[in-house]
Amino acid sequence: MQVGLIGTGRMGRVLARRLKDHVEVTIYDRDSANMAAAQRELGVRTAAGLEDLAGLGAVILAVPDPEVINCIKDFNQLKTPMVIINIATNVAQHVLEEAAAKHVRCIGVKFVGHAGEMALGLNPVIIVNERPAELTNMVREIFAPVGQVMVGKADVVSYINNSAAEKALEAAVNIEEGLKQQGITDPDIIKSAIRQVAAGILKAYADQDLGPFARQVVRAVRAKLKK
Repeated sequence: MQVGLIGTGRMGRVLARRLKDHVEVTIYDRDSANMAAAQRELGVRTAAGLEDLAGLGAVILAVPDPEVINCIKDFNQLKTPMVIINIATNVAQHVLEEAAAKHVRCIGVKFVGHAGEMALGLNPVIIVNERPAELTNMVREIFAPVGQVMVGKADVVSYINNSAAEKALEAAVNIEEGLKQQGITDPDIIKSAIRQVAAGILKAYADQDLGPFARQVVRAVRAKLKK
């Protein structure tokens, strides 16, 4: 199977690396320097332009939210029947459908994951949107080597990721400010407290691998929430 991929940022490169032994990946980026660097790093083919990608039949958009609709509009003008797979978290399925011409079919694929963690080898949960139903099997096959794939309402990932990010950043800011109030201002200590202690405990919580002290803290937090 041939698949195009637009965007050679962090997520684009992680995807291309995981997909290249499973499907024939062709990458494209309007920044030619970034594309050349990704090609050297990954050893995949590059496209000369959008026309080359459209001819492959299926293209993944690994671009920032604001660029998704512009990409769809560019493919609309080519008149080539194709499938666009959008992975931008905050672009809803109905927005894709409203932007696409009749010859361009769109489906959202959302990651409950983080590009940096994926680069380290962790597998995200991937939700393939439940419609268009005729595309879900093909898309599940494409993303099978990337993570745990399921079909459902992919747009819920926007809430999941934004909620998790907001709470995590709130905790990081609280840790930083709390330490500074205690006169602990060394940036390396603050960084280590957030990156190793806090992040490490969160991972242990997710993996159900907390120690006795941490489990006691969890019980206290839950008891407080119930009040």
